[in-house]
Amino acid sequence: MRMKPSLELIDAEAIAVACKAAAQHAGARVAIAVVDEAGGLLHFQRLDGAKAHTADLAHRKARTAAALGLATSILEQMASAGRLPATDVLASGGGLPILKEGQCAGAVGVSGATSDIDEQIAAAGATLTD
Repeated sequence: MRMKPSLELIDAEAIAVACKAAAQHAGARVAIAVVDEAGGLLHFQRLDGAKAHTADLAHRKARTAAALGLATSILEQMASAGRLPATDVLASGGGLPILKEGQCAGAVGVSGATSDIDEQIAAAGATLTD
């Protein structure tokens, strides 16, 4: 049997706090979603001023990063180069896997600013583990 690390609520809350601080520092109005390794939502928040559609996008970015174990910005680059097959993933930067002991334990997704800024905000939380 293989044992796999998985984020817990306390981890998700710490990740979200770091992302929120980074968003406030950047002056970005975003939604932040943190999921476990299976893509199940653990924590969500939409900051004041973030548009309603950012909630779904942040969650989709997080689920995509968890499912594939890689940053959604990589998918965005593949899509812009015409190298991404039709799939049910969101190819837009701002989703990052959370790695623990070299394995994907979950992911964070941020939406509401540009892809680059979303990813920088997500990175503030993603670096709290491993």
